[in-house]
Amino acid sequence: MKTIKQRQSIYSIAIAFITIALTFLSCSKDDNFSDKVPDYTESIVQSFKVGSKYADINHTIGTITMTLPSGTDLKNVKPEIRLPESASVTPASGSTIDFSNGPVTFEVVSTNGAHRTYTASIAAYGDPKILSFSIGDKLGIIDEVNKTIKVEIGSQGGDLSNLAPSFVIAEGTTVDVASGVARNFTSPKVYTVLSNNGYTAKQYTVTVTQIQAPRIESFVVNGAVGIVDNAANSIVVILPPGANLTNLAPVITLPAEQTVTPSSGATQNFSNGSVTYTVKNKENLTKVYNVKVESIAATKYAFLGLEDDISSLVDDDAKAAATWMQSTYGADFKYIKIADISALNIGDVKVAMLYYLTPKENQGFSATSSDVSNMLPAGLRLGGSQAQVLKSWVKGGGDMLIAGDPSPFIFSLGRVPANFGAARAPGNYVFSEFGCASETGCYDTGKPADDIWGLGMRDSNNSGNRRNDEIFNGLTFEGGAGNEYLPLQNSANREVRLIWWQHFDGILNPSCCGSDAASQFEKTLTAVKYGTLRHIGDAFGYGAVEFKRTDLANNAAFDSQIPTDFKGHIFTISNTIVGYEWNSNGTTNDYQNNIKVFTKNILDHLYNLNND
Repeated sequence: MKTIKQRQSIYSIAIAFITIALTFLSCSKDDNFSDKVPDYTESIVQSFKVGSKYADINHTIGTITMTLPSGTDLKNVKPEIRLPESASVTPASGSTIDFSNGPVTFEVVSTNGAHRTYTASIAAYGDPKILSFSIGDKLGIIDEVNKTIKVEIGSQGGDLSNLAPSFVIAEGTTVDVASGVARNFTSPKVYTVLSNNGYTAKQYTVTVTQIQAPRIESFVVNGAVGIVDNAANSIVVILPPGANLTNLAPVITLPAEQTVTPSSGATQNFSNGSVTYTVKNKENLTKVYNVKVESIAATKYAFLGLEDDISSLVDDDAKAAATWMQSTYGADFKYIKIADISALNIGDVKVAMLYYLTPKENQGFSATSSDVSNMLPAGLRLGGSQAQVLKSWVKGGGDMLIAGDPSPFIFSLGRVPANFGAARAPGNYVFSEFGCASETGCYDTGKPADDIWGLGMRDSNNSGNRRNDEIFNGLTFEGGAGNEYLPLQNSANREVRLIWWQHFDGILNPSCCGSDAASQFEKTLTAVKYGTLRHIGDAFGYGAVEFKRTDLANNAAFDSQIPTDFKGHIFTISNTIVGYEWNSNGTTNDYQNNIKVFTKNILDHLYNLNND
């Protein structure tokens, strides 16, 4: 089993062989080497010649490429191959070989046991053909019949979104994207090779896949889903108080072609502290996890903030909300800095609140219709370290209230699938409005007290009457029968974001604007819609939504793209024109107590859910 450091040591030894090989080969003048020789000198192709022309040999990736005169019959090529005296090659030097259907593999074997494989490609002058294609030291597999190239890079081989391949094309041709130009290979890319005659062209579709680094995807003990922290290499599993920790058999999920020791299902004793698990991938790279199982109750209410502590919070709304939570829940409250979120400090939390509203403070958060990730700190963006921990925690039964600027975190969690770089389509639940989305958002001043913002709660706003739900206990609706709303804000100065789901045009049917649309939304996403903006008279707009657990029975209309292993619930308040703002910016909000009661109802509702 090799760790990354051990593999680096092996690589250093290989470098020594390179130096010896270069000394040996420097005396030969008819060899057309393009780089260093990374293999044993007794198993290399020293030269590859057809007629009087020598091929280019790339020993790093093991390729041989050459262009022969126009009109050459590639079905009958007789290469002369020079080898070390102790080596032989298959196919043999001087044999007739068909290169018309693409690359041919040559195997060099030495009597000392060393061997080396080369991939040889030959084209006629002007034939629009890619002869070799590589990314780093990984050689692509060229299928000349189907005009495809497949490359698999290592887990440490770079970012798929920014890779610069190297390739060789036949002489007498050009290509639309040059060798060495970086491209985004998260999806297949096409290269067009054109003959200098201007008429003949071939298109190759290149697909790049990446070996996954060793990792544990899920760790389940007696039905309890562990909180996996891949950045810290730790896993925490919370079992009920009094659970026996001496004889537990975790069920472990890994990426394909990976193994773990101890194996999944093997009984372990966790009563004496952490147990070490080692994962190995197909590259023989390893990752060691420290797994801790605790028998405690998750009892904490947590506020997740940007700064070190509550007193340091820059955003006045976040500071007001966190201060209120601390005062309300006392010993059951904890503050966690977002950058410090880990499996260890989130494990005893039952419900967490993520909230900040920063147009006035301008902390650098913004969004566009093609990218909402900048509304979040780096760690909470899709794939971020803290996002992965919270995703694991919510899947295990943790509950969240998300409001204000970080509303897009619902996408980082993977609870709602969305690709903001693609067009709106079924299954792609991108936001539809991006007003006041710059770093400074909108800051309205001097608004009259009778301009009341709130949550529109007419029956037509939702799939039915939601006003009797427990999250509205102790609250009074205004507006009269048929025009009910929950007033939340009438201060003179207000911060505004309009980043939300106005509608689901092009995604759901019906997409807007009545109870039937709200009902379709709820069935498709296993959710409950709780109103829209006060001033909107129909179901246009999704101001507050509870996304429920998905691991139980879902409606027949449920979107199969949504994972069905979420045990936790997520309550979101997306558009600040519903009036959800914790600090009134030096003015008075007559409905501030409604915000407090509403928030406490939501947090307590989530806290009291049985997510077992």
